[in-house]
Amino acid sequence: MKAKEPPLFSIIMPLYNHMAYVEEAVRSVLAQTCPDWELIIVNDGSTDGSEKAAERIAANDGRIRLLHQANAGCSVARITGLRRATGNWLAYLDSDDLWYPTALADFHEYIESHPSVQFIYGYCHRLNANGTVTELLGPSQGQDGSTGPTELFQRMYISHLCVCYRRELLERAGGYDPALPHADDYDLYLRMSQLCSLNPLGKLTGLRRRHRRCLSRPTGFSRMVEGEVLRRFVERRGGGQILDPRIVRKRLGRVYGSAAWRYFTELRFRQALQAAGMAHRYRRTFRSTFVAVAARCLLPLARRNATPLPNMWNGG
Repeated sequence: MKAKEPPLFSIIMPLYNHMAYVEEAVRSVLAQTCPDWELIIVNDGSTDGSEKAAERIAANDGRIRLLHQANAGCSVARITGLRRATGNWLAYLDSDDLWYPTALADFHEYIESHPSVQFIYGYCHRLNANGTVTELLGPSQGQDGSTGPTELFQRMYISHLCVCYRRELLERAGGYDPALPHADDYDLYLRMSQLCSLNPLGKLTGLRRRHRRCLSRPTGFSRMVEGEVLRRFVERRGGGQILDPRIVRKRLGRVYGSAAWRYFTELRFRQALQAAGMAHRYRRTFRSTFVAVAARCLLPLARRNATPLPNMWNGG
């Protein structure tokens, strides 16, 4: 009996407590005009019945597989799904986001016309809680040319629901870092940008949903993690040999300064002071200086037992 051919695309969907959204997300995959795919849903210990909704849909299509694991976070869920993926090209869709019906077909067309391409990215708009769509920055805003380390280091404008890349590239880059609670995709794409150009599709591929439980909403902690990802890239992963030092100072000063400001608005004055100190290693601004001075004065009012600053790069 002839072995079944692997699909062209393997789609990884982490799932955690998205009962209200997962069915619509999966149906946006089922609606793809390119049928050559498999969908691997990884239930990351949901407690709201999300896995039941996923099970009902998966039972009706043999291209969908549902895996279960104890809650370990989105990055680990993606890694779990990737271990079971069989396709030559990898794509991602979170369980609260949506694809347009031609997303995979557009990727396929680009692959056929650019046989040496390794990484493709489109762009997305935002789906608001009231059902309206906010148009975000598209090809005219930095997404109309090949992306390398310099472009990506300065600004993260590639959304994981809009990417498609070869399995071999993931293996060469080393995969997702399971220790990262945020910015795991940014960390991976920076490493990939050292190996190949990241090529823009130039087309809208999906909608990123905004709701109260969005993990991507910026906080002081998430901005600090982003800073640590960038710092690790510079100091441990060869970025310092590629990037202009002026770009490094400007970017790290800005991201740590943003973390300081967000910590300050969250009334986490101790963390705000520490983040401002990190910002001043690279670039001092009026706002970061204000945060440092004000946070020091307000330290007696700081929240007790607050989450410490992340330092995700000491492990390598």
